[in-house]
Amino acid sequence: MAIFFCFESVQQWREENCNRTASFLGPSELGLGWTLKMSGKMVSTGTIQVDKLLEKLGQPGRYHVFIYILICMTYWIVIFNHVIMAVYGRPPPHHCTLPKGNFVNRSIPLEKGKPSSCKVYENFTQVYGNETVPTQGCSDGWTYTLEPGETNFVADFDLVCDNKPLVSLATTIYFCGVMLGGLIFGTLSDLIGRKPVFLITLFVPVAIGVGIFFVQSYVAFVVLRFFVGVCMQGLQTSGLVLILEMFRPVHRTKAGLITELFWGSGVLIVGVLQCFIKDWHYIQLAIALPPVLAIGYIWIIPESPRWLIQKKKFKLAEQFFIKVANFNKTDITSSISDEFAAVHKKEDGSSVTHYTILDMFKTPKLRKRTFLLFYIWLSIAVNYYGMLYGISALPGNYCLNFLIGGFVEVPAYIATIFLVECFGRKKILLLFFFVGGVTCIAVRLVPSVTGYGLDISWLPLVLALIGRASSAGSFAVIPLFTSELYPTVIRNIGVGTCAFWTRLGGVLFSPILLLSDYTFRAFPFVLFGVMALLAGLLTLLLPETLNKKLPEVIEDAENFGKQANDKSSIPEEAENETSDDTRL
Repeated sequence: MAIFFCFESVQQWREENCNRTASFLGPSELGLGWTLKMSGKMVSTGTIQVDKLLEKLGQPGRYHVFIYILICMTYWIVIFNHVIMAVYGRPPPHHCTLPKGNFVNRSIPLEKGKPSSCKVYENFTQVYGNETVPTQGCSDGWTYTLEPGETNFVADFDLVCDNKPLVSLATTIYFCGVMLGGLIFGTLSDLIGRKPVFLITLFVPVAIGVGIFFVQSYVAFVVLRFFVGVCMQGLQTSGLVLILEMFRPVHRTKAGLITELFWGSGVLIVGVLQCFIKDWHYIQLAIALPPVLAIGYIWIIPESPRWLIQKKKFKLAEQFFIKVANFNKTDITSSISDEFAAVHKKEDGSSVTHYTILDMFKTPKLRKRTFLLFYIWLSIAVNYYGMLYGISALPGNYCLNFLIGGFVEVPAYIATIFLVECFGRKKILLLFFFVGGVTCIAVRLVPSVTGYGLDISWLPLVLALIGRASSAGSFAVIPLFTSELYPTVIRNIGVGTCAFWTRLGGVLFSPILLLSDYTFRAFPFVLFGVMALLAGLLTLLLPETLNKKLPEVIEDAENFGKQANDKSSIPEEAENETSDDTRL
């Protein structure tokens, strides 16, 4: 609970210094989709007022914090699998295998002052004085330079030279699985419950991950990784829903922020693993087996109380609240029983209007904002994963670069929560896009040595880390900004649809990185930078949402942003008390 008390102080600072009026809900993913609060009026009869019961159970209670931390720890599994190809896909130094009696300095041509990795002189002999000696590919395979005890995924399957695109293909296929998982498990969790989906997607990847440890072919590796990707999106989505449906809206700011800290720390853990474990097979075991330690989740993790009530499983919902009350040592058992007893007397028969994705395009302004947000979300995802994976090609120690890259994400997430409340969502997003775009373009264009002979080979890494922090900050801002631009009636639909474009960004970034082999070395980073700068320009077309009365219906969204001083007249505390109740 100390973590939440710490962030309670953070929230008090924000309320006192930044005139906060809108709730911030933490991002789940790159990657990341969100589950957002749905505003609605309290119904006094025939309605189970979930947030009122949760308020009585604690602010938040010990049980909520305990379950929350357990679920957040599963985010490490997600991030492990999302970024592990940045470790597996790093090629070791190599050259063509030479017949016995031939030597590298005589049989292999030089490229940029170093022996070629993919070419050899015909007949393995250089004719002195003839600069047009023909070369050929590595017909006898490759020889790799590895550290003692090291095995390398790229070396095991010879994914170099003409086979190099297969590394990118493996990453792309994995994120295709992530896209499919979002489509499958989002619906499935509504049908069978959040907990079953959470447990299935937590434990099934253990068996698949162990299978990857034993694979002997590239095709088997790619197929198994695809199914891991499917499960990872299900685990992330169901875990986030369990978290946010267990908390009152007023606490979701802290819940979302701490979730992102687990995400950032997961990148650091991967960096530590690849620094100390030299065999990629054992790194695979290290990221696949941790869920075995979570076997107790089967009995500990509860089903979402909101889902139980939505499905009219009132007895199970009542048992949940009583169990939590006993765990938190709050004497409200009789109040809980009375609340559920009233349900059997009368049910709320009010009609509910259903909205679909088509409502996002219903009016001109809403339609324009939707298309703008689609591109902005795509750009953020491409830049984030592009910078994360692209850092492997930068000069310096790869292990150290990866660790530093993970470290810069954590302060970026923390700083963002203050910045967006003090300076607005739009300005901070513009800042991140501008800084990220400029650094992405510069990272591959700056020279290693100045015209005066000064060594600045460290500068590309510094620029890449600044760009990495900016892209991470953008990921934290855009879900909040998007949720406030859409009206309440389609807020979940709007943000969920936009989040799909981050998954598409996960599919596209790897082929873009590969373009450096077919164009020029700086092309991918220049493209990332241009995409970010264009996203910044498009952000100028969106209205600021800080301290504004958020739209409730589609008509409100059409008029939103016309009045500069359209501030909400609803106090935050009152808004939180009248939102996100589960109605029968």
